[in-house]
Amino acid sequence: MKKKGVKTSVEKALDLIEALKDKDDLGVTELSKILNLNKNNVFRLLATLELKGLVEQDEETGHYKLGMKFLFLEDAYLKGLPFLRYAKPFMRKLRNEVGETVYLSVLHKDDIVYMYSEESNKAVHVHSRIAHRYSSKTTAAGKALKKAEETDEYPFEIDKEETEPEVIELATVIKDEWEHPIASLSIVAPISRINNTKINNIKNLLLETAKEISKHIKEKSYVDVV
Repeated sequence: MKKKGVKTSVEKALDLIEALKDKDDLGVTELSKILNLNKNNVFRLLATLELKGLVEQDEETGHYKLGMKFLFLEDAYLKGLPFLRYAKPFMRKLRNEVGETVYLSVLHKDDIVYMYSEESNKAVHVHSRIAHRYSSKTTAAGKALKKAEETDEYPFEIDKEETEPEVIELATVIKDEWEHPIASLSIVAPISRINNTKINNIKNLLLETAKEISKHIKEKSYVDVV
């Protein structure tokens, strides 16, 4: 039985992965300090993770970053979300209509995690939120999902610079065949490009698209059952 407070090798390896997720291109010395482990332990963990393709070493600097294997793991995870497959063409259409980045995100505990995006083609756009966690209390996506738990309507929420300076997010929700909110559909853009008139236009398009996706999910679920 493991002693209380003593981490297993698996826990140490996961901590190392988290460290590289937060900041790639780290050396053994830096990882040793971050993880509070001696260098020999870090070397052993890196060797195992590198063997599995989860970590890669830069030949020139000797530093480490997350490996290509995570792309395959991400793809496998996303394939397990059928509603994402249904949502993609609608998101692409919305992106083309609005000209701004469209996101699909989900709640995880008290955070919102952005899973997929159709990026804006404009020269200036907001830094990608994919695979990042944000507070559900400040993001429009998080607020929309929280409010949807209390109402049967499709909520519309706005985040004006609460999460990021000079950034606006407008969001609603996508529902499953039982009318449960399962994800948020949102648009993120530089606030300088979104005036009040455009907010109203985006609101209408966003709600329309969310309802179309939800309807498509229900129809597909019915076909699968039959």
